[in-house]
Amino acid sequence: MLLVVGHPSIGAALETLLRIEDRFEVRRAQSIEQAVAGLDSWPADLALVDGVLVPTGRTEELAMPAIVLSGNPADGKRLASRFAEGRGWLRKDATAEELRAAIDRALRRRGPWAPSDRGRRLVLVAVTVAVLSILLAIAWYALRLRG
Repeated sequence: MLLVVGHPSIGAALETLLRIEDRFEVRRAQSIEQAVAGLDSWPADLALVDGVLVPTGRTEELAMPAIVLSGNPADGKRLASRFAEGRGWLRKDATAEELRAAIDRALRRRGPWAPSDRGRRLVLVAVTVAVLSILLAIAWYALRLRG
Protein backbone atom coordinates (compact mmCIF):
# COMPACT_ATOMS: atom_id res chain seq x y z
CA MET A 1 0.00 0.00 0.00
CA LEU A 2 1.44 3.35 -1.00
CA LEU A 3 0.29 6.43 0.90
CA VAL A 4 0.82 9.70 -0.94
CA VAL A 5 -0.01 12.28 1.71
CA GLY A 6 1.75 15.61 2.17
CA HIS A 7 0.86 16.24 5.81
CA PRO A 8 3.13 14.19 8.11
CA SER A 9 0.55 13.75 10.89
CA ILE A 10 -2.22 12.61 8.54
CA GLY A 11 0.17 10.27 6.77
CA ALA A 12 1.33 8.79 10.08
CA ALA A 13 -2.27 8.29 11.23
CA LEU A 14 -3.27 6.52 8.01
CA GLU A 15 -0.13 4.42 8.08
CA THR A 16 -0.82 3.36 11.68
CA LEU A 17 -4.40 2.50 10.82
CA LEU A 18 -3.32 0.33 7.89
CA ARG A 19 -0.54 -1.38 9.84
CA ILE A 20 -2.91 -2.32 12.69
CA GLU A 21 -4.63 -4.82 10.41
CA ASP A 22 -1.28 -6.33 9.42
CA ARG A 23 -2.57 -6.99 5.89
CA PHE A 24 -0.44 -4.52 3.99
CA GLU A 25 3.14 -3.47 3.63
CA VAL A 26 2.81 0.30 3.84
CA ARG A 27 5.13 2.94 2.44
CA ARG A 28 4.63 6.65 2.40
CA ALA A 29 5.55 9.49 0.05
CA GLN A 30 4.90 13.21 0.48
CA SER A 31 4.33 13.95 -3.21
CA ILE A 32 3.32 12.13 -6.37
CA GLU A 33 6.74 12.82 -7.87
CA GLN A 34 8.43 11.24 -4.85
CA ALA A 35 6.09 8.25 -5.13
CA VAL A 36 6.80 7.73 -8.84
CA ALA A 37 10.56 8.05 -8.28
CA GLY A 38 10.52 5.39 -5.56
CA LEU A 39 8.34 2.84 -7.36
CA ASP A 40 11.16 1.18 -9.27
CA SER A 41 12.26 -0.83 -6.28
CA TRP A 42 8.85 -1.58 -4.76
CA PRO A 43 5.59 -2.36 -6.57
CA ALA A 44 2.54 -1.36 -4.53
CA ASP A 45 -0.86 -2.97 -5.09
CA LEU A 46 -2.75 0.25 -4.41
CA ALA A 47 -2.11 3.94 -3.74
CA LEU A 48 -4.10 6.23 -1.46
CA VAL A 49 -3.47 9.73 -2.79
CA ASP A 50 -4.38 12.99 -1.06
CA GLY A 51 -6.43 14.98 -3.58
CA VAL A 52 -4.57 18.17 -2.66
CA LEU A 53 -1.42 16.67 -4.20
CA VAL A 54 -3.00 15.97 -7.60
CA PRO A 55 -1.98 18.87 -9.85
CA THR A 56 -4.62 20.66 -11.91
CA GLY A 57 -4.79 19.83 -15.58
CA ARG A 58 -2.54 16.82 -15.84
CA THR A 59 -3.09 13.10 -15.56
CA GLU A 60 -0.80 11.24 -13.21
CA GLU A 61 0.58 7.90 -14.28
CA LEU A 62 1.01 5.57 -11.36
CA ALA A 63 1.77 1.91 -11.96
CA MET A 64 -1.02 0.80 -9.65
CA PRO A 65 -4.68 1.55 -8.94
CA ALA A 66 -5.30 4.72 -6.94
CA ILE A 67 -7.97 5.93 -4.55
CA VAL A 68 -8.16 9.70 -4.08
CA LEU A 69 -8.73 11.13 -0.61
CA SER A 70 -10.97 14.18 -0.95
CA GLY A 71 -13.27 16.40 1.05
CA ASN A 72 -16.32 16.15 -1.23
CA PRO A 73 -17.77 13.87 -3.92
CA ALA A 74 -17.41 16.31 -6.82
CA ASP A 75 -13.69 16.87 -6.28
CA GLY A 76 -13.09 13.21 -5.46
CA LYS A 77 -14.65 11.96 -8.69
CA ARG A 78 -12.93 14.62 -10.77
CA LEU A 79 -9.51 13.92 -9.29
CA ALA A 80 -9.87 10.12 -9.44
CA SER A 81 -10.60 10.36 -13.16
CA ARG A 82 -7.12 11.86 -13.71
CA PHE A 83 -5.43 8.58 -12.84
CA ALA A 84 -5.04 5.83 -15.41
CA GLU A 85 -6.27 3.29 -12.87
CA GLY A 86 -8.42 5.51 -10.68
CA ARG A 87 -10.53 3.38 -8.35
CA GLY A 88 -12.71 6.15 -7.01
CA TRP A 89 -12.45 8.42 -4.06
CA LEU A 90 -12.82 8.34 -0.30
CA ARG A 91 -13.57 11.07 2.22
CA LYS A 92 -10.52 12.29 4.07
CA ASP A 93 -12.35 11.72 7.34
CA ALA A 94 -13.48 8.19 6.42
CA THR A 95 -13.89 5.68 9.20
CA ALA A 96 -11.62 2.66 9.46
CA GLU A 97 -14.41 0.46 8.11
CA GLU A 98 -14.98 2.75 5.09
CA LEU A 99 -11.25 2.77 4.40
CA ARG A 100 -11.06 -1.03 4.65
CA ALA A 101 -14.09 -1.48 2.36
CA ALA A 102 -12.72 0.91 -0.29
CA ILE A 103 -9.35 -0.83 -0.29
CA ASP A 104 -10.95 -4.27 -0.55
CA ARG A 105 -13.14 -3.13 -3.48
CA ALA A 106 -10.14 -1.66 -5.30
CA LEU A 107 -7.99 -4.74 -4.76
CA ARG A 108 -10.74 -7.16 -5.80
CA ARG A 109 -10.79 -5.61 -9.26
CA ARG A 110 -7.14 -6.54 -9.78
CA GLY A 111 -7.59 -10.25 -10.33
CA PRO A 112 -6.45 -12.04 -13.49
CA TRP A 113 -9.87 -11.41 -15.08
CA ALA A 114 -9.91 -7.70 -14.30
CA PRO A 115 -10.11 -5.38 -17.30
CA SER A 116 -6.36 -4.82 -17.59
CA ASP A 117 -3.68 -5.57 -20.16
CA ARG A 118 -2.58 -8.61 -18.17
CA GLY A 119 -6.11 -10.01 -18.04
CA ARG A 120 -6.63 -9.46 -21.76
CA ARG A 121 -3.33 -11.17 -22.56
CA LEU A 122 -4.26 -14.14 -20.39
CA VAL A 123 -7.58 -14.54 -22.22
CA LEU A 124 -5.87 -14.17 -25.61
CA VAL A 125 -3.29 -16.84 -24.75
CA ALA A 126 -6.00 -19.22 -23.49
CA VAL A 127 -8.10 -18.77 -26.65
CA THR A 128 -5.03 -19.22 -28.87
CA VAL A 129 -4.07 -22.45 -27.10
CA ALA A 130 -7.64 -23.75 -27.41
CA VAL A 131 -7.83 -22.97 -31.15
CA LEU A 132 -4.42 -24.54 -31.82
CA SER A 133 -5.43 -27.65 -29.88
CA ILE A 134 -8.60 -28.00 -31.95
CA LEU A 135 -6.67 -27.53 -35.21
CA LEU A 136 -4.09 -30.14 -34.18
CA ALA A 137 -6.85 -32.61 -33.26
CA ILE A 138 -8.55 -32.10 -36.64
CA ALA A 139 -5.24 -32.51 -38.50
CA TRP A 140 -4.39 -35.66 -36.53
CA TYR A 141 -7.84 -37.11 -37.24
CA ALA A 142 -7.56 -36.29 -40.97
CA LEU A 143 -4.14 -37.97 -41.19
CA ARG A 144 -5.45 -41.11 -39.48
CA LEU A 145 -8.33 -41.33 -41.97
CA ARG A 146 -5.93 -41.17 -44.94
CA GLY A 147 -3.96 -44.07 -43.85
